[in-house]
Amino acid sequence: MFAGLTVDGTTVNSLDEDSTIKLIFDADTEFRCSACGADLAETPGGFDDDNGDNECPAYQSDEPDADGTGPHTPERVALSWCNSAGIRTDETDDAITLSLSTGDPCGAFTITIRRVPDDADSPLAGRLLLHLPYPDQPMPHDQLHPLHPGTFVIGRPAPATRAHLTAA
Repeated sequence: MFAGLTVDGTTVNSLDEDSTIKLIFDADTEFRCSACGADLAETPGGFDDDNGDNECPAYQSDEPDADGTGPHTPERVALSWCNSAGIRTDETDDAITLSLSTGDPCGAFTITIRRVPDDADSPLAGRLLLHLPYPDQPMPHDQLHPLHPGTFVIGRPAPATRAHLTAA
């Protein structure tokens, strides 16, 4: 089997045997101020920048008499929830596994498609099987809570009402 690896449309390598490709995300911060762009840390008193300040230098007040100072406006940094993503091919098992790590960097959710061997004594011989994470599986990467068929909330169950982004 020949597999070509491309990044943004450019071939960077060819893979001849079982291979693993992994993207590691280096997300040092989960929040950023949408007004000034500073990386933020969530604290009991709000959101502080790297200097420990919770005052935003780019704060825009709706009130005309305001003194021009106010809190940072936190927004979540895109993909900060992801530790890594990977693709592993296994010719021996005739399988490809996709892995996505969220939260705990020691594990990952995995999705595997494998073909049942043609000579298997089974009505599934030659068929493709899709293995997915599911709620209450043994040793899960994180808890899954069904939202609707095929979609799960990862970690804590979904709240009854939408929560706004505020400090803990």
